[in-house]
Amino acid sequence: MHTIVSFPESTEVATPYVVAAATGIANTETDAITILNLDADQTTVASIGSNTQATMYIKFTKGSLTSTTIRIYGSYLRIPTSADWYQEVVETDSTGVATLDPFSIVISSTAQIAYHFPIGAYKALKITVASTGTITNSAITLNVGLRTN
Repeated sequence: MHTIVSFPESTEVATPYVVAAATGIANTETDAITILNLDADQTTVASIGSNTQATMYIKFTKGSLTSTTIRIYGSYLRIPTSADWYQEVVETDSTGVATLDPFSIVISSTAQIAYHFPIGAYKALKITVASTGTITNSAITLNVGLRTN
């Protein structure tokens, strides 16, 4: 028996970022998606106890690249300047000492994946993309959605 379960919706909050194979993914870090004023609409976008995570849908075609790197930045300001972005980090603890390491998603083969990440107290969010290798025939599409309770 097949059962369908319905969950609250996810709201797409930005125009998808698309780089076609004819162009190729740039080797320099490029702003892909920037979302400002995350907390402006207290009823649906970032009300207290509501949106605590986002989902990024990644469709990547490797082409001739070695890899592509996606980074996530957040800001406590609604409309940040270039100096107001903070890179998402992960905590490692292999020696009893917590270390914060800059977080990056590195993809080295063609993939279609979803990645969930916290938005916490961010008032703005930025996602960047960079590649290594020859950009020929590489492509990427990014979509970002917030959980709506």
